[in-house]
Amino acid sequence: MSPDIHFPAGNRRHVMPGRAPARSCWVADVNGLVMVEGRPGSGRTSIAEDIVEWLVGEHVAVEHRAEGQADHPVDVDHVVVLDTAQLLALAAESTDTSRALLGAAEQHGDAWVVRPASQAALPEPLRARVCEVAGRARVPAELTASLVAEAWARFGANGPGGVHVWESALLRSPDVALVRRLVDAVRAHRPVVVYLDDDREIGSSRQGQRRELDLVVVAGLDVPTLVVPVGDGRRDDHTAAVRDFVADHLGLTGRRDSQQVA
Repeated sequence: MSPDIHFPAGNRRHVMPGRAPARSCWVADVNGLVMVEGRPGSGRTSIAEDIVEWLVGEHVAVEHRAEGQADHPVDVDHVVVLDTAQLLALAAESTDTSRALLGAAEQHGDAWVVRPASQAALPEPLRARVCEVAGRARVPAELTASLVAEAWARFGANGPGGVHVWESALLRSPDVALVRRLVDAVRAHRPVVVYLDDDREIGSSRQGQRRELDLVVVAGLDVPTLVVPVGDGRRDDHTAAVRDFVADHLGLTGRRDSQQVA
C-alpha cells in the first residue's frame, strides 16, 4: 500500500500524494531553514503548513517542526531542570533512584538538566517524581539561554539536509544578542525569517509591546527576512508573498519558470 502524504504532525518527511516518488524526482540540492515567526494568532501554523505543502508539490524534501514539539531539535521547553539540593534529595530516596537519576542528569553549574530522551529512559514513577519536583525549581535565565544556545549549536553542527520549516523557534527571547547568536549557529543551513506582523496588536498591550520588540530584533538580523503585514486579512496575498520569498531563497524560482516554459 502506498504511503499517505502526511506523516504524524510535527516531524514530517513528506512524500507526494498517493505514491512513493522515485528518488530521482526529489530536488536533492535544495537546503534551507525557514523560520516562521509572529505573535500568537498571526497565522504562523497556517503559513508554515502552506510552505510545507507547497514544497512537497515542488518535489522538495521538507521537515516541519511545530512550536513546542517534544523532539524539536532546538526547543528546550521539555527539558527538566533540578537544583543540586533537589537532585540530592531525590537520589537519597533509594540506591536505584540515585543510579538512574545520576545517569540521566547533566550538570550545568549548580543545576542539573534531564533532557527528554533521558527522561524517557527513567522508570515511570521516577519520571513523574522528577517532573513534580522540577516544577518547584526556579530556572535562572542565564541557564535557559545557555541551553537554548547549545541546542542551536548542535543542530547547526549537522550538515544541511533538505528544507526545515520551524514555527516560533527563534524569537522566544527579546535578547537581540542571543537571537543573533542562534542565527549564526545555524548559518550553514541557509536560514531565512518570515515574520507575520499583526499590526492590530499596537499600543500599550502586552502583545503590542512584544510585537515592537520582535520587530527591533528582526530588523537587526543578518539573514534574508520577510515581514508580512497580516492585519489586513488578505490571506491569499500573504501566502503568495511568502511562497515567492521562500522560492527565491531556495533557488526554486528559476526552476519553476523553466518548467513552465518547457
